[in-house]
Amino acid sequence: MSVISSALSLLGWDQQTHMPPRGIVARSQVSGRLTKNMFELSVAPELGEYLEALEGDRSLSIEEQASVRDLGKQYRRRKAIPSELIEEVAVARSQAQAAWAQAREKSDFSIFQPLLTKMVDYARRFADYFGYEEHPYDGLLEDYEPGLTVAKLKTINEPLREQLVPFMKRLATEGTAPDTTPIEGSFDIDTQRRMARRALEIVGYDFESGTLDDVPHPFTTTIGFNDVRVTNRYLENHLTSGLYGGLHEGGHALYNQGMPESLYHLLLNGGASNGIHESQSRMVENQLGRSLPFWKYFQPILAGFFPQFSDVTPEALYRAVNVVEPSFIRVEADEVSYNLHIMLRAELEAGLIAGEIQVADLPRRWNEAMEQYLGITPPNDALGVLQDVHWSMGYFGYFPSYMLGNLYASQMAVKIRQDLPDLDERIASGDILVLIDWMRMNVHQFGGIYQPDELMNKITGASLDSAHFVRYVQEKYSDIYGLS
Repeated sequence: MSVISSALSLLGWDQQTHMPPRGIVARSQVSGRLTKNMFELSVAPELGEYLEALEGDRSLSIEEQASVRDLGKQYRRRKAIPSELIEEVAVARSQAQAAWAQAREKSDFSIFQPLLTKMVDYARRFADYFGYEEHPYDGLLEDYEPGLTVAKLKTINEPLREQLVPFMKRLATEGTAPDTTPIEGSFDIDTQRRMARRALEIVGYDFESGTLDDVPHPFTTTIGFNDVRVTNRYLENHLTSGLYGGLHEGGHALYNQGMPESLYHLLLNGGASNGIHESQSRMVENQLGRSLPFWKYFQPILAGFFPQFSDVTPEALYRAVNVVEPSFIRVEADEVSYNLHIMLRAELEAGLIAGEIQVADLPRRWNEAMEQYLGITPPNDALGVLQDVHWSMGYFGYFPSYMLGNLYASQMAVKIRQDLPDLDERIASGDILVLIDWMRMNVHQFGGIYQPDELMNKITGASLDSAHFVRYVQEKYSDIYGLS
């Protein structure tokens, strides 16, 4: 199963980076066949017999027990799905990804709509096969964040919304927005690419075990042990998009590069959950990359690539990259508004899966939600409903992981500063790996051995508490915006 998974990851990476457009038909057939083979192995009677014999066996190592736990859950969920449906969905997924890319390029949702309708229908059927107690979306959320439900999401979303929306308004009406002119201008794409590579080297990404390629929508994929690949995109008039996209994906890659080989063979290399995986990317992108100590170290490095930054102070750069304002693109959203983008998507997804929202209505519903949450309306589909690749891949239930990642990272950061009281000084002096080493020791090495709540309690002594994130953004941005 691990070997076939590696082959599928490689095919997916190639499709989004180097595959010629006309190769999609043959690629979808190959992906479909391998996906079916993988599925057949994952529901094989022999595997069921092995799991039955091994579940509850306390003589197994903690890693082996975790593998049996995860494979057992996966086995039961997949056993409920007809095998012919798996190959059918894999073919549709490849076609949907190609249609999404074309639709996004032309900013025309109608190109993507028929394929998205198929993917939503498949997701609804999967939810029914998996089973759920209260909401069909619950059946899909379980794949990405064990134990998460629509009801639990509401208990997280509503308090966050109640605190973040007024705080954003306060920043806009009472605060003084930072000057962004230091990072404005036109920046050569190839130079940006080299800068992003240098930033990845600084945070410890191992290029002997990875690559950096261009794509429309950044992602990281794990082909196997010692092969974890990063992709990124660059905008000529938006310098920080490529920098923070690279750092974000680098955080994901560091997680997988920090896992021992044994976890790959036990299929525990997916991490504790998607939310925990996102915590590692947000830790590197935001907790590190948007901090003042980071800019004290990185400012001269940036000036080496773009000499116009030689006379720009680290403080000015720090303030410029921490502007809070509503934006159309999720991946470029600031720390305060980002979670509102996720709430919007999760609510639309839940409505789609429950049949309360039709695919044809998505552009309108998306724009209405953007106006409601962020006070802005996308001028076209590319800046709105077509900006994310996830739905084309059938990843319904994934988006909440991004928000949870912010919350997990903020709670971990409190513990990190308790353990490393001189962290800011060390980062400012260039000792960035002290932070990465802490994550290696406390997060990376465990991969998927622990469930997310278990891991958070092991690291911080408590379950997830969003108050840490709220305190973090309020303290940071009140200072930047001069609020009392």
